[in-house]
Amino acid sequence: MPAVAEVVRAAADLPEEFAGPVGYADRWLWIGAALAAALVLYYLLAWWLTRPARPPAVERTDVLDVRRRQLARIDRIEERVRAGELPARDGHQQLSEVVRDYVAAVTPLPARTMALADLRDHAPAALVTVLELVYPPEFAPDEEVARDRFDLAVQQARGLVASWRVPGSAG
Repeated sequence: MPAVAEVVRAAADLPEEFAGPVGYADRWLWIGAALAAALVLYYLLAWWLTRPARPPAVERTDVLDVRRRQLARIDRIEERVRAGELPARDGHQQLSEVVRDYVAAVTPLPARTMALADLRDHAPAALVTVLELVYPPEFAPDEEVARDRFDLAVQQARGLVASWRVPGSAG
C-alpha cells in the first residue's frame, strides 16, 4: 500500500488554499425533492380542481304525485285568473314557475334557474315551446297581451305536465 501513503503525503504537501474533494450539502438533495413533490402536487391539484363536475344524483320522485300536484296548481292559477283575483300577467309568471318546477322535479335539468336562451340550447322542445308562449305576456307592460294568450298558455302548460315522459319511470 505504498500508493496510499504517497497520496496522503502529497495531500499534506498541498498549499492551504487547495482542499480535497468535498461532497454536496444535504440541503440540495432535500430542496430538489421538495421541488419535485411540489410539481407533482401542482399537477394533481390542477387536475382535481378543473375536472368536470359529476352530475348531481337524481332523487327518485313519484312522478305521478308531482304531476298531480302541478296540475292542481295550474287549475288553481286558472281559477284565480278567471275570477279576477290574479292578473293574467301574474298567471303567466306562475304558469312558467309551475312548468319549470315540474321539469326540475322529474329530471336532472335545472329548469328553475335556466334562462330561456339556455333552455333553447339544452332543454326539450316541448318545454321551450311552452316557455316561449308565456314569456312575452309575463314581461309585457300591458295586461291585454297576457289576457289574450292566457287560455293557450294554460292549455299548453297543462299538456306539457300531463304528457311529459320521464325515461325509466312508470309515469
